[in-house]
Amino acid sequence: MKKTFKKAAVLFYSVAIITIFCVNSVIAQVSVNIDNPINANDFTKIIENTLLWVLGVAGSIALLAFIAGGVMYMMSAGDEQKITTAKKIFNFTIIGLILILLSYSIIVITTNILT
Repeated sequence: MKKTFKKAAVLFYSVAIITIFCVNSVIAQVSVNIDNPINANDFTKIIENTLLWVLGVAGSIALLAFIAGGVMYMMSAGDEQKITTAKKIFNFTIIGLILILLSYSIIVITTNILT
């Protein structure tokens, strides 16, 4: 039993080593061209893209909060406390959206000044 296992292990490792050397010689002959996924060549463009992505995520979260406030308002069934909570969610979401739009305009203005 041990001899069979040793023979199988030696065969496996031999095939693995031969495969690695063959694949390396093939890979060395292949030319790979990788495009830049960031589409940015300088630091300011990287920061701008990152901040715009963060603002997009924040806008999506604000949309979800607005929907949650609307659902809470519709499901309140006349309960004043739930209506007040839903209105607070609407107000804070609108304030958040205003801040997101102001942040976007600040980013665009700063980018235009730096370039």
